[in-house]
Amino acid sequence: MPPSQPPIPAKIKASFRLGYRPELDGIRGVSILLVLGLHFIPRVIPGGYFGVEIFFVLSGFLITSLLLQEWERRGSINLKDFYFRRALRLGPALIFYLLLLGGYAFFFVKKEHTAEIYTGILLTLSYVSNWIIALKPDYPLGILAITWSLAIEEQFYLFWPLTLLLLLNKKLSRRWIALIIVLGLLVIILHRSWLWHSGASFRRLYYATDTRADGLMLGCLAGCLVSWGLMPKSKLFEIGLKSLALVCALFLGYVVLTIKSSTPILFRGVLALASLSIAIIIAVLVVWPEAWAIKILRFLPLVWVGRISYGLYLWHWPVRGLVFGSSAQPSTRQIIVAVVLSFAITSFSFYLIERPFLRWKKRFTHA
Repeated sequence: MPPSQPPIPAKIKASFRLGYRPELDGIRGVSILLVLGLHFIPRVIPGGYFGVEIFFVLSGFLITSLLLQEWERRGSINLKDFYFRRALRLGPALIFYLLLLGGYAFFFVKKEHTAEIYTGILLTLSYVSNWIIALKPDYPLGILAITWSLAIEEQFYLFWPLTLLLLLNKKLSRRWIALIIVLGLLVIILHRSWLWHSGASFRRLYYATDTRADGLMLGCLAGCLVSWGLMPKSKLFEIGLKSLALVCALFLGYVVLTIKSSTPILFRGVLALASLSIAIIIAVLVVWPEAWAIKILRFLPLVWVGRISYGLYLWHWPVRGLVFGSSAQPSTRQIIVAVVLSFAITSFSFYLIERPFLRWKKRFTHA
């Protein structure tokens, strides 16, 4: 008979477990609706680009929380399985998207314009499109420029799990790891400020990984603080952070409705404050959820939109170009058609392409 297993220490039994939380899909729903608002009705939601920042912070939080959860259970992190899960989550929808765009270019686009789409496909698959936009503004990416944020996230997936595993293997204390993340955040923010004062272009500041990684790192920091229980447990702190989260939500609402991406103050602290606000809201929702906030974010249509948000992000952009054409002021009818068509194509992609592969993720998950 195999030897009996030692009892699980009490601190492990009580360790944080993320699990599935519909309210986080609700946050994804809010973020993609902001992006759609920016691209379909920019006069109403000029700051919809903050939806991408929500994606960044949430990605950092989720990936860090799940990696730490695996480390607590197993004393290790299986990077091979992590990358398989990421590939199954992101790959099928993207490949389907690129194949259809490539086919459309082959049959319906003039030959002098097809090279732009094929080049964009190659750069998308190499996950460097954000750097091309940032450093080579005249390089043709065309309709595939929308994949810049996917490139940043993929670079994060390559860098952060390896770094976190290294820090954990070095047996650094939890507070030291959190401090290293804070120092990394300060470096990113100061670097971006220096570039701004040096006259760097908007593209360099907005699309490059080194100037947009603070959102991801704030999500990582929130994931560490929540997973390790490093936030004070006092009732006073809880009330204070909940109040701060409400202020953060009002601040985000203000910037979404008022601040365009071309506004100089974006790189003078507003972007960093927005990312910090998002991280605070996510941490409060996970640790001290308010019933009214959870009820809103668990609204089933919003949760569903969050679940299909990846496909919506991909598909709404070419649909917008197809429906709006060269129109600078699309009609209400054009906007409705673009929205309906975006959701229709995304639903087809999600249920027939993405979901079958998502079921396979369980094979690479250590429960």
